[in-house]
Amino acid sequence: MMLDSEFVEKTVANRYWAHFLGYGFTKPIDDLGPHNPPSHPELLEYLAVQVRDSSFNLKELITWITLSEPYSLSSKMNETNEIDDPLLGELPKFSHFYLRHMRAEELYESLVAATRAQQTSGSYEAQERDKARWMAQFVQAFGTDEGEETTTFNGTVPQALMMFNGDLIKKATAKKKGGLLWQVANSDMDNRDRINYLFRAAMARNATDNEYETALQLLVYNEGDGMAAVQDIWWAVLNSNEFIINH
Repeated sequence: MMLDSEFVEKTVANRYWAHFLGYGFTKPIDDLGPHNPPSHPELLEYLAVQVRDSSFNLKELITWITLSEPYSLSSKMNETNEIDDPLLGELPKFSHFYLRHMRAEELYESLVAATRAQQTSGSYEAQERDKARWMAQFVQAFGTDEGEETTTFNGTVPQALMMFNGDLIKKATAKKKGGLLWQVANSDMDNRDRINYLFRAAMARNATDNEYETALQLLVYNEGDGMAAVQDIWWAVLNSNEFIINH
């Protein structure tokens, strides 16, 4: 039977580890066996045993991975981990978190959550249709006999242009009454609070002093038009690497 194979639980653990940390323990991820030893055999073996002992409870596996030390590490490089770069072709050491673009669906849901777009997008069915149309922009066909496809967002020029002025970004930065920007611009918050509110909504942190000073310059540029300035700041935040890249 399939479950009699020792590679079933290892494959599950390897794939979920790669999903959350960007890389698995083997390369290619589906190639497990004596001919292709994993980068961290003890860890993979431990996770595999836990997967089988928990009757393949994937929620438990996700909890273990997301509470692990490698997942909690910073993405900032230092003198102790600067040589750990899987992009150079070597196996990952997981000494820091690897920067990577969010997947297309992750990016869509992040945009919707940060901008509250779902609150003004009609019925659930209409929202799902909008999502399907947006996701269709990122489907890549491999041209195999099976007609395989994948959905990916990897920062290509067309995708960057879509983030600059696509329909979802236009909706997210619209001045529509009742929307997020309208509420921020017409609140009794001062300028710093408005700017920090937008940064917290997108990045879960306040603006730095330099970011705050730059945002204030947009107020001057827009001749005191608070709504236009807030719109420019929000557009810049949503198109920043910090928002788009999983770090």
